[in-house]
Amino acid sequence: MASVFWNHARAAELMRAQGIDALIVVQPENFYYATGANAGFAALWRRAGTAVAVMPADPSVLPAVVIPDAQARSFHQASEIGDVRTHPLWVETEDLTPFLPSARPTEVIVRDAARRAGKQPQRTRPATYDIALALAEVRGILEDRGLSKACLGIEMDFISVTDFESFRHAIPDVRLVDSSYVFRQLRMIKGPAEIAFLRLGAELTEAGITASLGAVREGLSASDVAFTYRSGVLEAARRGAATAFESTWDIISVGPQPWGVGASTAVVTSGSQLKFDVGCTVGGYQSDIGRTYVYGKGNEHQKRIHNALLEAFHAGLEEFKPGNPISGIHRAAQTTMRKLGFESYTRGHFGHGIGANVWHEEWPYIAATESQVLMPGMVFAFETPYYVDGVGGFIIEDHILVTESGPESFNMLAREYAEIG
Repeated sequence: MASVFWNHARAAELMRAQGIDALIVVQPENFYYATGANAGFAALWRRAGTAVAVMPADPSVLPAVVIPDAQARSFHQASEIGDVRTHPLWVETEDLTPFLPSARPTEVIVRDAARRAGKQPQRTRPATYDIALALAEVRGILEDRGLSKACLGIEMDFISVTDFESFRHAIPDVRLVDSSYVFRQLRMIKGPAEIAFLRLGAELTEAGITASLGAVREGLSASDVAFTYRSGVLEAARRGAATAFESTWDIISVGPQPWGVGASTAVVTSGSQLKFDVGCTVGGYQSDIGRTYVYGKGNEHQKRIHNALLEAFHAGLEEFKPGNPISGIHRAAQTTMRKLGFESYTRGHFGHGIGANVWHEEWPYIAATESQVLMPGMVFAFETPYYVDGVGGFIIEDHILVTESGPESFNMLAREYAEIG
């Protein structure tokens, strides 16, 4: 097994349908999905070639990876893939583990470790990384597996033109086709490990919102409120020993202006709208939760808009059943808002798939034009937002898992209109 996320039977089925013999995996999030190991710090450049996985369709042909030499040890600890080939980065490392403890001089131990690793004296390293060296290793993997003239899928919605040309030059006899569809279909169905990360992300996010609500007082800015949210998530992760927790993100507005500078500099006063569009990252998987509150006494506009959005949310939630078109959720939510008197209310989407991505949105989107049907195992961030200058930002957003019997929300916080403080 390549990783706890990777479903080889499903991947092979999708590859065969596209005529693909193997996937060349270059997008960092897909590399993690396929291998179970992080693509590493060099992947922060968002360039193809720093870390590459070769995932054959034939289950009798083993997968392989090319990664930076600095990552070899950590990769072996994280992934079950055995064929690991490396290319050099600018970073120098040494493994002294086999030689310690020792009373010998440090320099002697380092020299022996370098010899053991096959390092040549006075060798050079690239200023960052050398894609040609990485792709030479990829070419060797393909040759060893009889794939040097195969049809290979690569994520063309990620790879740059420059990097694509490098791949074409390095492996000229293969046919490169787009594998973006394969990964979209694979990753839209979440397995148990992914669902566990997303469930924990929702729990930590709600702990952060709860902590923030307990700390809100008059005079705090949106930035102050955001700090209390982040602190609440961190404390919840610490208390729960959530070792997979990584980071937080937040889009919080205070007062009647939902956008721009005013959203972060406005201070809390009686009647202030508080909009939390927030999340965190757990095991590479991002949460995306939304709640809205009023500090002190609210007005009729705040109540009516919030209650309409809540009714639209419930209408959309009713459509989360296997076999239903995703577009039906959009239709139900938008139609409800318009029937309630908000005739001009129009959204491009009412949420999106959620998982391991560069940010918290991924395909499929809950849009009027989406043809994909709902399937068990899909997880969405389903939302009914409204941004109303003069009143404030509104959002109700849950993590929704599609099950055989319908929708399951990961959230515990009430969605109803609420006044705090």
